[in-house]
Amino acid sequence: MTGLTAKGRARRAAIVETAARLVLTDGPDALSHRAVASASGLPLAATTYYFDSLDDLRTAAVEQVVRAEVAEAEQAVAALPRRARSAAATARLVADVVLGPGRHGDEELHSLYERFLACGRHPALRPVLRSARARIDAALTETLDRCGHAGADVTTLVALVDGSVVSALVEGDGSARRRAEEAVTAALS
Repeated sequence: MTGLTAKGRARRAAIVETAARLVLTDGPDALSHRAVASASGLPLAATTYYFDSLDDLRTAAVEQVVRAEVAEAEQAVAALPRRARSAAATARLVADVVLGPGRHGDEELHSLYERFLACGRHPALRPVLRSARARIDAALTETLDRCGHAGADVTTLVALVDGSVVSALVEGDGSARRRAEEAVTAALS
């Protein structure tokens, strides 16, 4: 939206920030104009004024979330000292890059995977998540190189993480991250 005043830009940013928080906690499908307006303390009309559709708001919120997460992963990798690490130590770092360093509980991981699943219902999210995935893959390649595991197949490792997490989430025993790390450890050993 072009031609906004400073107040309009601030209001739009506040709406996106609120929507991003809802995406983080409840997933993209939890967004509604009413939920965002209520959580932001702004009138319902503001969410429809600044966004042509709920899909536009959802996309802006997911973009903000993934931009912050990818930047965090890239900064962590850039600060990672270059030295040989065991398969298990490297697997923990792989999980940090793919899942996020602060995501350990199944509930947090469930929310992350809700974003991916939402692409089937909201195709506008695909380019956002595809772009983020490319940057995460690059960060993962750099992580493996810095840990002495250059040449490991990034696509396979991501598939192992994704499959392990989703499988463990079905079981519901709180082991999703641990199981992902174990699968990557086995692949790197």
